[in-house]
Amino acid sequence: MTRRSVSVLLAVVFILVCVGATVYAQGVSGTLVKKAYTLLNEGYYIAEGAVTIEDGIVVDCTIDEMNTMLFWGNFSQDGITKAELAAVGDDSIYTAMFDFHGAKTATKFAKYVQVGDIVFEAGAKPDGYILYASGKVGEANAFFNASEGHMEWFFKQMRAGNFWLLKKTSGGFEKYEIGSFFKDVPGAPLDKGKSQNKKYRVHWNAWEPNIYKIESFIKRNGFLPEKFDQNKDNVWTIADVVTGATIVEFAEYAGVLYKAYDK
Repeated sequence: MTRRSVSVLLAVVFILVCVGATVYAQGVSGTLVKKAYTLLNEGYYIAEGAVTIEDGIVVDCTIDEMNTMLFWGNFSQDGITKAELAAVGDDSIYTAMFDFHGAKTATKFAKYVQVGDIVFEAGAKPDGYILYASGKVGEANAFFNASEGHMEWFFKQMRAGNFWLLKKTSGGFEKYEIGSFFKDVPGAPLDKGKSQNKKYRVHWNAWEPNIYKIESFIKRNGFLPEKFDQNKDNVWTIADVVTGATIVEFAEYAGVLYKAYDK
């Protein structure tokens, strides 16, 4: 066999190996779950899109959305009781502006929170709105936006229940938890790791039905060309096919599934 023949044979083997790896990565000969993340509503929430592919076919699409500390660090939104608030102490409370769907209000927040092994401290933007930052990773929203891996890390920590409010002490910080971290919005018992996930905490009535319509549409129709529009009835369409969803942030929620699928 000549040197040229050997080179050609090796090239063919290399191509076949690469093709085989590509086929497997696309889930043609197995099961593959691809995930993507996006920051929503100026950092109040992070959405996770997961697409499951079996033998090259999309068999499931799910969207989860997790509250960030901008929401669960907010004493008004997290449902802290007067007794729990009194036990916090002024040194561990920070007041900043909060804009929740257009209502700008001076609001009390936990001054210190912890996610995983990272402690974040509350502060304010130049316009007075709340932010959280850490000496370890910087401002929270910038940290999340810098990498999907950072958002994935956040989801994992939250699902594991590894988040706390912190009380300042002479020796550092003391972790504490409140009743709302263990129940859904109506008040039913809930695992802590599910308490900030909108699918479990029972978010506003129209949210979950809209999310379900997006998931079901894509699971049923596949990933049509990414063309999102609203018809005259304000119902969203993808490639001119009606989805049934009317949620304002449709492009973000459907988009995170497309983002996952395209990986």
